[in-house]
Amino acid sequence: METVFADQATISAPSEPAFLKPKRSAFIFITADSELSNIALEDLRKIGGVEEVYRSRGAYDIVAKVNGDSLEYIREYVLKQIRDISSIKSTLTLTVV
Repeated sequence: METVFADQATISAPSEPAFLKPKRSAFIFITADSELSNIALEDLRKIGGVEEVYRSRGAYDIVAKVNGDSLEYIREYVLKQIRDISSIKSTLTLTVV
């Protein structure tokens, strides 16, 4: 039978725990030009930081989940690219806390 437990004298713990900053997320509710919503959907999938994209019914045509290292990154980089898509009329962003 093999020894499963390592000798505790050989195991060393890091002196300071590594701090991993969690990624920030937001959901973006998008109103798109109805005739061009398929194009908007495909354009959204090409943007870095956009993790998921769904077509929806109701007040909004598309819902996208975006991730970034910070809310500033999401606001300055990801949302700017989304708003630059010509077939998108308006957006509403809800950040995850």
